[in-house]
Amino acid sequence: MWLNKLFEKALLSKKEELTEMSSDKLTGLKRIIRTFSLIRKESIRHQRSAIAIMIEMLHLFIKNTIGPNYYLQAGMADPLMTWDYKKSHISDKDYHRALDKLNPRPYRKITQHKLAEKSFLQFANIPCSEFIGFLAPIKGFDYQGGALNNDSQVILLLTQFVDTTVCIKIPEGFGGDGFYSGKVLLDNGILKMKALNEDDTLTVSQVLDRYRQVISRDGLLFEAFVEQHPTFAKLNPSSVNTLRIWVLETNQTVAVIGTYIRIGRQGKLTDNAGSGGVVCPVNVNTGVLDRGLTTAVPFRDNFEQHPDHQAQIYGVQLPCWKEIIHCAEETLKKLPHTRFVGLDLAMTTKGPIIIEVNVSPDKNGAANGMIRSDIIKKTAQDCALLN
Repeated sequence: MWLNKLFEKALLSKKEELTEMSSDKLTGLKRIIRTFSLIRKESIRHQRSAIAIMIEMLHLFIKNTIGPNYYLQAGMADPLMTWDYKKSHISDKDYHRALDKLNPRPYRKITQHKLAEKSFLQFANIPCSEFIGFLAPIKGFDYQGGALNNDSQVILLLTQFVDTTVCIKIPEGFGGDGFYSGKVLLDNGILKMKALNEDDTLTVSQVLDRYRQVISRDGLLFEAFVEQHPTFAKLNPSSVNTLRIWVLETNQTVAVIGTYIRIGRQGKLTDNAGSGGVVCPVNVNTGVLDRGLTTAVPFRDNFEQHPDHQAQIYGVQLPCWKEIIHCAEETLKKLPHTRFVGLDLAMTTKGPIIIEVNVSPDKNGAANGMIRSDIIKKTAQDCALLN
């Protein structure tokens, strides 16, 4: 109790100083105040001394350069979490240094552009969503090899997909940026599209108007919509809820070292955490979901149900888990000069498919998914010794 009162008094004192400081100092002080406030909340939530939490934070920072926000996001204030697990997380510097050894930068280009990525997946016979076309002023083509350079050709192509749902993606977009999914309709002889999360029905040209600059600069990718497995859909029906699976090659063995599922918010098409989605660790051995969190706040929310509609999350058994793990491991085996990936995988009614290959996945995924990232550093060191 006395510590909470001390924090409150210190925070009040600092707030009174804010108006007298420069903007840079003001921003820095606000971050400090926010961190102290979160430490206090974690202290209360876990019934643990705030001083003990800060000492542990400092210890981890000195040992592994793990900052306070990462510490909180990974839920390390939890007294049930072992010190051995906490020190298994590595710094940003160590992580990216390891990536440079495991995944040489020139070969990362293979999956950087979604068109090249899809070409590789299909050539390697890795399950993925069906390619429909790539729209670009000069270089565009459809799934049959015909030209796809303008609105008229897109309309002609989509007449083959009436009453089906197609997806539009920006070739080098990330975090769901520019994603569109809509049903193709024929209305009095005019081809239109009805977005899954919008009320209006638009002509194809009206949909393409949203992407004019992107089309002229980078092109636009059309794919078939993924009908996800009912167990995945139940977590949040409006979004395709995907697994992020970390796969690592160590000592001639390829294995999944950690995974978590991204679950969209009610009414949203995408599941990415940047849009407020729920992130939930998955037991690698069993495929059973742990408690969920959002990245909107740098601590673990520990959701057992979806925060919008209360669908059960905690304890849910994902279907076909062995098949999912096999698909992920086989994908890494076929990627040249690549020893580590973060795969985005969706589970359809027909089996798992690869949505995206990330050869430089966000390191904070280790915090979200409770993944021991030191194995990546050790593997990179072993590779350096071998070479």
